[in-house]
Amino acid sequence: MAGRWDSTTGGDGFRFFSPEQVDQILREGSKQGRSGSHAAIERILRHELGLERAELWRRIRQLKNPSPGPRYHRAVWSPEDDKLLHEGYKRGWSGKRAAIRELLRRHPNWQSHVVRRRAAKLGLTGRSSQQGKQQGRRPWSQEDDEILLNLAGYKLAKAIGKILHRTERAVRYRLAVLGKSSRVHKEGYARRALAEELHLGSRTVQRLIVEGLLEVRDPRITKHSLDDLCRSLQLPGAPGDSSRDMEVRASERQAAAEVSEDGDPLEGGGGGNGARTMSSRSSRAKLLWAEVAKTLDISVETVKKYIAQGVLKLLDPRITEKSLRSFCRRYGSLINLEFLNQETRDWLRGSMDFVPSAGEAVAKPLEASRKHARVVRRCQGCGRAIRGNVFFRHIKRCRGKAAADMGRTNPAGHATAVCG
Repeated sequence: MAGRWDSTTGGDGFRFFSPEQVDQILREGSKQGRSGSHAAIERILRHELGLERAELWRRIRQLKNPSPGPRYHRAVWSPEDDKLLHEGYKRGWSGKRAAIRELLRRHPNWQSHVVRRRAAKLGLTGRSSQQGKQQGRRPWSQEDDEILLNLAGYKLAKAIGKILHRTERAVRYRLAVLGKSSRVHKEGYARRALAEELHLGSRTVQRLIVEGLLEVRDPRITKHSLDDLCRSLQLPGAPGDSSRDMEVRASERQAAAEVSEDGDPLEGGGGGNGARTMSSRSSRAKLLWAEVAKTLDISVETVKKYIAQGVLKLLDPRITEKSLRSFCRRYGSLINLEFLNQETRDWLRGSMDFVPSAGEAVAKPLEASRKHARVVRRCQGCGRAIRGNVFFRHIKRCRGKAAADMGRTNPAGHATAVCG
């Protein structure tokens, strides 16, 4: 590890590895692909606290593509060169090309882009010199890489580009060079994953969203699903009306007056003050859906039914963490702890403020329908242990059971195997 690598680390000595050992670890890890490079970097960072992740990624690129010589030669412009460039650009396109050829003949180590950059700096091109500086290439500094790696995965490439004063394309390319993805990890919980984790039906989770007990990130209805509903049912709504326009109208109505809503069907009229209080996101959802119902000339309950059935789709149906925490604190009795593993129980109690006895009046009508879920049956075909009445729907489609039945009906030695 030579001078530049030593200067990158501030000249401080390594505590555990020598510079040559760090190079060897990074070189061997890079030969095993991205996973090997990640493992090598993690191994070094455990022992060398003074190093940064961006520095190690930069060192891997240097080891993969060693520079044969100096990367950049500074072009020294003389007054004669500037005069020749001025005269060439005054004569138009032909004079410009002649001046560039002459300058490249005088300076063999120059390239054409060096001459064009000089012309832009002198104000000879159509764009101003300030605009040329903004659009010109700027090398990525160590500080830029650190900001980029810290924001990657949390902000869009366009937003990172505004922070770093770079284009979205430049940010995506730099992330690809650093071995990172520009994809943003969305906050919140997916409906299907949350239903499996809490042992709730997917329809139950959708119904809780419709009734306002769980809130989503963006409750607007997609224009595509709205147009499909209008075409299939021949509703009087205008397919060209977007959900964004409905949101603007709903916001105006919310600012003008409060919307009167009926009580939650799940509560049965026995909810407390906390249950009656609607958050801004829940109020926004109710206003948006009321605006859709008004546009389609149908009732709000019909719109909710279409959303619960999946006919009308929400723009971003991921459930917010704040909403899930509020649900566990106010309606914890809707979650049956008997069906959850120990890890999920610890997560609910430690992070979600889970109160098992909260909202018992809401969960009491569901007690009769929960009895079947306490029975666990095992399928004779595939051996799976299945809870509740869904077992009877499973055995009708179980391929393992179908294979066993065919083996019993066929003659011995001629059983037909069914792949599953």
